[in-house]
Parts: sequence; structure tokens; C-alpha cells
Amino acid sequence: MAKWIRFDQHGKTGFGTLEDDSITVHSGEMFGAAKPTGEKLRLSDVQVRTPCDPSKMVCLWNNFHQLAAKNDFKEPKEPLWFLKAPNAYHPANKPIERPATYTGKIIYEGELGVVIGKKCFNISEAEAADYIFGYTCVNDVTAVDLLRKDKSFEQWARSKSFDTFGVFGPVISTGLDPMKLSVKTVLNGKERQNYPVADMFFPPHRLVAAISKDVTLMPGDIIACGTSLGAGTMGDAHNVVDIVIDGVGSLSNAFDQVLPSPYLLGAPPKPKKICVVGAGAIGGLLAAKFALAGDDVTVIDQGAHLAAIQKNGLKLEWHDGKVQTAKMKAVNKATEAGKQDIVVLAVKAHFLDQVVRDIDSLLGPDTIVLTVQNGLPWWYFQKLGGQYDNQRLQSLDPTGVLTKHIDPGRIIGCVVYPAAAATAPGVIHHVEGDRFPIGELDGKETPRVRELHDVFIKAGLKSMVLPDIRSEIWLKAWGNLSFNPISALTHATLVDICQFAETRDLAATMMKEAQDIAQKLGVTFRVTIEKRIAGAEAVGAHKTSMLQDVEAGRSLETEALIGSILEMAKLTNTPAPAIQSVYALVKLLNKVMLLEGGGVKVEKISKAA
Repeated sequence: MAKWIRFDQHGKTGFGTLEDDSITVHSGEMFGAAKPTGEKLRLSDVQVRTPCDPSKMVCLWNNFHQLAAKNDFKEPKEPLWFLKAPNAYHPANKPIERPATYTGKIIYEGELGVVIGKKCFNISEAEAADYIFGYTCVNDVTAVDLLRKDKSFEQWARSKSFDTFGVFGPVISTGLDPMKLSVKTVLNGKERQNYPVADMFFPPHRLVAAISKDVTLMPGDIIACGTSLGAGTMGDAHNVVDIVIDGVGSLSNAFDQVLPSPYLLGAPPKPKKICVVGAGAIGGLLAAKFALAGDDVTVIDQGAHLAAIQKNGLKLEWHDGKVQTAKMKAVNKATEAGKQDIVVLAVKAHFLDQVVRDIDSLLGPDTIVLTVQNGLPWWYFQKLGGQYDNQRLQSLDPTGVLTKHIDPGRIIGCVVYPAAAATAPGVIHHVEGDRFPIGELDGKETPRVRELHDVFIKAGLKSMVLPDIRSEIWLKAWGNLSFNPISALTHATLVDICQFAETRDLAATMMKEAQDIAQKLGVTFRVTIEKRIAGAEAVGAHKTSMLQDVEAGRSLETEALIGSILEMAKLTNTPAPAIQSVYALVKLLNKVMLLEGGGVKVEKISKAA
């Protein structure tokens, strides 16, 4: 075994073998006839370089069983590789730099690097050992937000080839069995990755043979074998990343950054006048967060909930145990709220036609209307363009009152990912999640949508401006159309539905039918059905909003969550028998509840002594 290293000293480059802190200097060629000169140097007296100058760095994607299993990736039939540009090559102990043109997340990926020792092309796996010189540590740094920024072209080379993003070294270790190695990544003193090389789909010898059939590999070329679980963001202002492979070496680099402002407009927005119509689970969560952030909030509600907010404020119980009470104006009529900068429509979709009749009293010349309903929105086809432009969804706006009273130019769409519940008058309990993606109906990134993003950020919530808000709405509706009605009919929580084989299969069938409908409308889903179901399962024992309505005896969001999708099925001539059947059952349940004037709740029966 030997550890080969390159260095600079007094303006000259040299190489040799490293043992402890001593370098035995060699002459000749590292990959050819290298001979010791008899000179020895202390490691502290030289500047470490990359241990070689590759003509190319070949990097692997999806090469580990564990990572593939977590992300529902299929086993690749052949190595999936890309190239990292030579300008990215960067040695140990020098800082990684943030690109001047990029403000997104930058991630580390600890990897084993295979270093080629001889020119090879079209070799067999049995021959590969003769062409492998040794192994090194690699940090495949990535500007991850660029990777899929353009839906038509995945930017692998650009996202991974910024200057300093191809970190490797500090040594090349020879005489090792790579299948006995493990790769560890430590970020700021905490271990983030620890995975065995043996978990690869294509281990080093197979990789070298397979890639040599595509390209000629030259002495010094590096094959970065890909990464496994635990790759993540270098998110602090000061980061130290160590890639440690016992027997190979330890690659350490700092990443200091001026953290980009979370505000798209560069600074916190000025306080806004915000009216939340409907202070239930999500409306109440938003109202409380906006008010606690200093915005001038008014809520419109009724009954005991309204009275409690007027008397005591709105209490928000966060999932981590933090409890805050937000003071705000609370009224039962839009005419008592005054003109607003932002109006959040947070009532159930089937109540919208009642609340919008007085909405003019809230609207100034530039007032934004933000919709946060579950399911598909009534405005889905407004400002869409194409074959169905301005088509009115009869199931969501049967009388046309929504289309009449709300100019689509005011609307910004929003997708609600948090789960919450109104647990008592004046009390909102947050279950999980804090993401509220938003977007203009025509996909443009306007100053007003950027400012609205910043309002969410100032309130301590997460948001992003999406160029295609409808696809994100479909992704959320995809789960709502199945989990909500199934839970309403069975009284099961999300985790129960997902872990019961028959209901899991029913949800998947409904989602497949919805996917077929959406694809005919040009919508693409960024996750698989199984991954979407797994996400619901991970929420745990949460009662869906429709189940909460069943238990409380409230009318159900049947049309928004299911009927609207069936209307689109008819519009696109797409069969949806499973959705149709569940829709019929839930619609009847809703009718029975309204006729009887009560809800349905499962309660334990106490056994007689």
C-alpha cells in the first residue's frame, strides 16, 4: 500500500508518497516509472494539490441500493454517468466557493473515486484491476436547485461544474480492496453519511469495464462512484466538510458563504393589511403567523370561534410544543373589515359562493386574492391558454358567481402542505409542515408574487414561486381525492389507510385514474404514486379535513376534491370508475348527514363490569 500525493513548494510542483506527516519525494511519472529521489519533506512545509490532473471526471448517478430504495429508483441496467468539467477540480484544505450567479442550495456528496493508471478502452471486468491505479476521496459538490430548473433539460454539467465543485484528494491510495471500504461524510462535526462501497449496483471493477466501453479512459482519470443516503445541504454561514474513507484518506474543505437572503426582494416586506376569510385550521394558522410577524390581520368567521378570537385572540399550538397567541381584528362580515392588501380565501370550496358576494368591500385597486382551498380551484382554466382556456368548472362554480365577482387578474394560487386542526374555539393546533408554494395563473414571476412570497417568509413559513402552480395543485389534489374520501368513509387516519392493503390499493387506483386525466391536460407529476402514498403515510395518525368534517357534522368538500376531477375526466374523455364509485358514496354520506343534521364519529364502547 502507498499514498500518493502532489504538492507545490517554492513555486515548483512535485509528487511522492505520504507516510504520517512525511513525504518521500519521487521523480518521473506517478503513473509510469516513479523513483524516490532520497529527499523527504514535511507535509506542513508544502501546499497540497489535487493528487492528479484528470482529463475527465466521470460521475455516477443512482449507483447505490439503499438510496434507490428510498427514492423509488429502478435498478439501472447500465451505469448512469455524467462528466464534471476540469475547471471544477479542487484540492483538499482549500475553500469551496459559492458561484456569484447562484443563490440556491449547495450540497455535498461524499464518494469513492477510482483513479485510472493506464490508458484503456473496451476492457473486461476481469482486466479492470490492471488499469486501476488506486482510490481517492471525492466531494461531488452540486448547485442542486439548478439541476431540474428547466423542465425540458436537466442541467447536470452546469449544476456540478462550477469552479471548486470537483473536490478530490488529498491522496491516491493503492493496494486496497474497495469492497471492504466505507464512505463517511462529516459536516460541522456531525456524521451525515456512512455507507459501504459494497452496496453499489456497479462496483469499481464493473464500472471501469463498463465506462471503458463508452470512452477511452486515460491515466489520472477519476470515476466518482456516486453517493448514497445522507447527502445534504451546506447551509450554515461556515461549513467544514470531511469525506473520510478509512484506508484511503480524509478530504477536508471549508465552505464559507454569505447566506443568501430568504427574501426574493432582498429585505422583509412592509406590514400588510391581510384579511383571512375563514379562520379554521389553515386559515387560522395563516392568520396567526401573519399577525405574529407584524401584519395588520383581520379574520372573518362566525359563532363560538369568532367570539373566542374577539375575546382572547387566536392561540396557535405548534407541533414542537410552542404556544403563541396572536391578537387581531375579528368580524363576521366583509363590510366590517375594510380595504385590504391581501385577501386569503380560506373557507371550504363549497362556501366560496357565499363569501364572495361581499368581497368588493375588501378589494382595493391592487388587492391580491390568495386561494388556499383543497382540491382543484374554480379558476383552473382561467388565464390557462390553449384548448380549454376560460372553461368554467360547473362543479366548482355552478352559478358563475365566483367568475363574476373575482377578476382572475387578482388571483394568486397557493398549495397548502401543512396539516392542522381547529381543536377548540380560538385554538389552532399545528400537526406538521410549513410549505405554501404560490404562483401566478399565467406562470409569470411578477413583483407582487415575489412580495407575497416574502410575506410568507417573514411569517416564518416556507414558500416558493412556481412557474406552473397547476401542476403543484394537482400533486396535492392527487392525495386529497383519495385519502380524504376514504378516510371519511372508513374513519381511518392517513397511516391506517396507507398500511391497510385494500385501501392503499384503492388510493393508488384512484390516483392512477387522476394521473391519466391530468396528463391529458398537460400536467406532469414530479413524484411517483408510491412516493406520494409514502409521504401521506409518514404524516402518521392524522385525520384528514374531510374526516374532521364528518365527525363535526359539517358539509363535505365533495365537489372540490372529487367532483371537479370527474368533470375533467368527462372533459378529456378519460375513464375513472374508482373515483366515480367513491364519489357516489361520499356524496350520499354528505346528503344523509345534512338531512339528519349530525355527524358520524367512532367512539369506544365501554364494557360492562
